[in-house]
Amino acid sequence: MPAARHITFILNPHAGRGRAKHLEPELVAALRDFPFSHTLFVTTTKGEATSIALSESKTSSVVVAVGGDGTVNEVASGLIGSHCALGVISVGSGNDFARTIGATNDVRQMLMEFSLPNVKKFDVGTVRLTHIHGRTEDRFFFNSLGIGFDAAVAKRVTSIKLLRGIPLYMSALISTLVGYKPHFFAVTTPERKWEKNYFLLCIGIGKWEGGGFKLTPDAVPDDGKYQVCGITGDSILKVLPVLPSVMTGTHIGKGYIEVFDTAVLSAESPLPVTVHGDGEIFGDDILKIEVSTLPSRLHVVVTKRVQKK
Repeated sequence: MPAARHITFILNPHAGRGRAKHLEPELVAALRDFPFSHTLFVTTTKGEATSIALSESKTSSVVVAVGGDGTVNEVASGLIGSHCALGVISVGSGNDFARTIGATNDVRQMLMEFSLPNVKKFDVGTVRLTHIHGRTEDRFFFNSLGIGFDAAVAKRVTSIKLLRGIPLYMSALISTLVGYKPHFFAVTTPERKWEKNYFLLCIGIGKWEGGGFKLTPDAVPDDGKYQVCGITGDSILKVLPVLPSVMTGTHIGKGYIEVFDTAVLSAESPLPVTVHGDGEIFGDDILKIEVSTLPSRLHVVVTKRVQKK
């Protein structure tokens, strides 16, 4: 891609337990040494990043999310279908999307990447959620959608203030295990229909979720489909031995693990279930989840070391 014309930075000061706010002076100072024109926005309310990204995509070649997966989700939601590319400076708690594209919190290194960006087209996940009283809403996700236990863990993460990364998610995982019960789902794909108890269903565009757990290790973000990982069973004690292998992606083929690819999926439960998208809670009163794919609808700046793989 040619040199960037104008780059917009959207910084979420609350990302990474406030680390992004402390990164702002470093970013402002570093930008003085780079020749491209730029604009920096610091968000003040949830959802603001989407409207900023949508507006700035008309005049920018790159819009950069400075934050974690939640910030990436908001910024990317404003860029779908445009020619403007998404960039990331990674300062969140989980940073799973950043792992896929090789983004870091090294400000100067990332500014060099944005100056002469390597851009790829990624798929976009879409989901229609039906809440317990019949209300429906449509949301986007760009890395993973989690139904059940992993979403309950993501919800627990928000109440833990002192940890980050794997320690944060391990603490949330252990505390969520106590008393958690699997959900019964009726699942439909274009190929088949079935009913089963699931501990969780993870629908992956990227390989990682939950701060580095490799639930969908063979997911590819630009192949037009998802890798789905389901952990089945009716008891936590049965599936507990499998959980450590999820961290390294070596759980495939083990008992209680189901893995398949699809571009379309629906899952319906008689009881409300928690759902997250990119680590953000989409709801804890969801009865039906209908997932589809928008292939190659998001331009993304991928770092040179990932591009060479």
